[in-house]
Amino acid sequence: MRKLVGSIIRTNKIFNFIKNDDKILVGVSGGKDSTLLLKALTLYSQYVNHKYGWNIKIYGLHIKMNYYRHIDYTEFKKYLKQNKLNVKFVESDIGDILKAKAKKGLVQCSLCAKLKKAILVKEAKKIGAKIIATGHHADDAIETLFLNMIHEGRIATFSPHIYFDRSDTYLIRPFILLREKDIIKEAKKEKIPVIENSCPRETNTERIYIKKFLETNFYKNKIFNMSYNNFLVALLNGKQSTLWFDNKSKKKDLIKKLNEF
Repeated sequence: MRKLVGSIIRTNKIFNFIKNDDKILVGVSGGKDSTLLLKALTLYSQYVNHKYGWNIKIYGLHIKMNYYRHIDYTEFKKYLKQNKLNVKFVESDIGDILKAKAKKGLVQCSLCAKLKKAILVKEAKKIGAKIIATGHHADDAIETLFLNMIHEGRIATFSPHIYFDRSDTYLIRPFILLREKDIIKEAKKEKIPVIENSCPRETNTERIYIKKFLETNFYKNKIFNMSYNNFLVALLNGKQSTLWFDNKSKKKDLIKKLNEF
């Protein structure tokens, strides 16, 4: 776990999104990323308490989607208990809503995200936590960069930390500088009991395709063995981007002309 905790320490030095006396609610899906984030943040809280005298409280929340009704939590709960990890399990009707709102038989990912966020915010308020943490890592950020370029024509990815003024809460991603392969390695070492994913689109998304595309054509390609680090550096290097237009009106004119071809 040392590498994971070390990554959180480095990330917080850059983005400064965790401070003394913070209460942090970790969204625990039951997958390797969020479970390890919960444990790593718990260890991080112990580290900063010992080193700086900080008092950080870490809580976990698992939302039962109830899309499938037969999920067995036995091994997962056993792991949590053995590692003294604090996770609350809450029931939800998200599964029923997604089925009712499905388009052409497919659930809406954006709707699912909104429903889960609403529950996380509600539960965070109950314990006085202003910070919600999710297990997104560097690979997720790079994949989102490519998906935004393909679908939206913009060079952008999600932020390491976001403030939601309506709910007065922050969303942070402490694993944002961590490679997925390091998380997978630690998950195997820790023998993380992964909960069956209840998302019906988990293995059939464009993100999965982009992930495989990047691995095959860049990460595992000796010609481009520097690509992963440079993709990540590019995300940290936003002020030095060189694009055609900064003026919004000129952008609109350019897009209009492109559409005329």
